[in-house]
Amino acid sequence: MAGTHVRVVTDLDEIKSLAKAWDRLIRECANNCSVYLTPEWVTTWWKCFGGRNRLNIVVIEEENRVIGIFPLMRIEYRALFLRLRAFGVIGSENSNHIGITSPEKTDEAVGALLSYLEAELLEKRSLLRLSFVHEDSAILAALRRLRPQHLCLVTEERVTTIAPFIALPSSWEEYSGSLSQQRRWQLRRSLRALQEAHTVEFCKYSDDSLDRVLDILVDLHQRRWEAIGVRGTFSGPRREAFYREIAMRFSKKQWLHLSYLTVGGETVSVLLSFVYNGRFYAGVSGRDLLYSGYRVGHIHYMFLIQEAIEKGLREFDFMRGAEPYKFYWTKSAKKYIEILAINRSFCPSIRLSLMRCIMRFHQLRAYSIREMYALYRIKKKEAAERRRMGIRKEDYLGAK
Repeated sequence: MAGTHVRVVTDLDEIKSLAKAWDRLIRECANNCSVYLTPEWVTTWWKCFGGRNRLNIVVIEEENRVIGIFPLMRIEYRALFLRLRAFGVIGSENSNHIGITSPEKTDEAVGALLSYLEAELLEKRSLLRLSFVHEDSAILAALRRLRPQHLCLVTEERVTTIAPFIALPSSWEEYSGSLSQQRRWQLRRSLRALQEAHTVEFCKYSDDSLDRVLDILVDLHQRRWEAIGVRGTFSGPRREAFYREIAMRFSKKQWLHLSYLTVGGETVSVLLSFVYNGRFYAGVSGRDLLYSGYRVGHIHYMFLIQEAIEKGLREFDFMRGAEPYKFYWTKSAKKYIEILAINRSFCPSIRLSLMRCIMRFHQLRAYSIREMYALYRIKKKEAAERRRMGIRKEDYLGAK
């Protein structure tokens, strides 16, 4: 767009030159900025998982002032002999935003981004894939407004999953009153049964205990998933190293919330989460299956929600995924949308379908046949549980 300039950062060391502008944009966005758009998250993710991908952070400037930062990367998907080059969002497994812009300059920044991508997708014959875009994203709204001006792009949107959340009230009494009577009774009964048999404590990490609590989290998480035949989040050294480094960096910023539940002095549940800009982001968990009859996971969440309300946070985000346990706490959910874009040349709809197949095959390569079957059974069980709860797929993903 006229008056704007696009600069592409391809080296991690160059991000240091963006530090002041990045921090300024975060302050300007105030409560609308996600923890997954901070430079701490983006740079740590890239160092651990960048691999063969190429850094491609798009910086939009106007009159020598940065008005937008879009942390993209160039990816190659592989399926047998087929190769697909694409642009994706760094850290997209969790992120719920595309980028960060000055609120009053969102249209200008997004327009410049689209012009850049239009030229790149045409020249490189590649794909743009924006995964898990929050339905309330201001950048998504701008993309939709400005898309008709870029006739060389063909785009496709679809809802892929949801993010259940609690809009936190001012008191625990007000929130618990919104739960069903049966739900409140189950929580009281489980906690009372546990307290009658053991001493129960809700604890949070200290600087001295950070490594020890992370060790317990990794152990509990891995044991739980391995029991059902699936590798857990920490099955690879890079992923464990990532969470350890992000915990250390977020701890220094006071964004880390690492809590654990002890029963009789033994740690039975750990949850690694983040608190940022008035939101609680529930992250990776681990719990002892020997205490599943006491619903220790639910009791842990009860303590967390109580604390979030006491601290005056405005939202408790369960993150993406329609796991049934989340709907015990809330019926509210925001949609995550996937956006695909290619250049308008021959047979765009057929090409998009083929590209989607390549990406799906590429993702499935990470699992063995045994793991895929185990995951299939988990999904079937979760679907049955949601039906029992009276929650239909079309209620949160929309009619298909």
